[in-house]
Amino acid sequence: MRIDAEVRFWHRSNTPVRFQETPLLNQDYLPQHLAPHLMEHGFQGCIAMLETELAALSSMQRDTLIASRPILGMVPRLPEQDALALTPQPGVLGYHLPVFTGSTLQLKQLDRLCDLGLPLAVDLARTPIAPLRNLIETKPTLQVILNHSGRPDGDPDEAVAAKDPWPTALRWLQDQPQTAITLSGLIHPGEASHFDDWDLPEAHFKPRLADLLAIFGEDRILFSSNWPLGLMTASFEDTLDLVTALIEALSPSSLAKIMGLNAARCYGISP
Repeated sequence: MRIDAEVRFWHRSNTPVRFQETPLLNQDYLPQHLAPHLMEHGFQGCIAMLETELAALSSMQRDTLIASRPILGMVPRLPEQDALALTPQPGVLGYHLPVFTGSTLQLKQLDRLCDLGLPLAVDLARTPIAPLRNLIETKPTLQVILNHSGRPDGDPDEAVAAKDPWPTALRWLQDQPQTAITLSGLIHPGEASHFDDWDLPEAHFKPRLADLLAIFGEDRILFSSNWPLGLMTASFEDTLDLVTALIEALSPSSLAKIMGLNAARCYGISP
């Protein structure tokens, strides 16, 4: 089973504001554009972090979207005001917070999320470490999936890599088994110009994967292409080739876990 654990979709007319000045991203990125890449490389499907107008779909529209491959389920933004339903909505695998601040409203919503048994996806690059640590330590029953492994301390508006992508401040996550992390951001945008013809040397990235394994282990790392944002650094195929080469050096079982089984477990997807 192969699952892309973090992708986004939007219409060009509703490109997220932060990408409207980036020509590559200011265009249509819809399920039918990603599906051929997933099918060609044996993916069962993807998990969609909802953006802009796609987050406001009706229940019928969501059902239709999921019924058409390749979406296995959706992770909409956690509402700040409206209370979550008492039961999980069809097709919703969890909720997403671009920034966790620890506000009273967010914490109330997360209590409901714990009751629902759904995970929370948090953008690591935007969330301060202190409130994140407080969240994880005070809500041990909440599955937290950290997006964007490459830049945990980076400015979300900067397309450059942090010098130390794995500061000591994150080592405590070793002892938090309810946390997992996606591989999006493994290749930093600032590195794109350093590789001729996009020939990415594995040796350059092995230390980063080693850091991830030391903190999370092979059971808590999820493959994600971060499509279409990842296209700023590499094609879907180049990203997949690099990650596959790095993981294959471990074991076939590690490859199976990171490429899909871990995502299936975290998001409650039946193999």
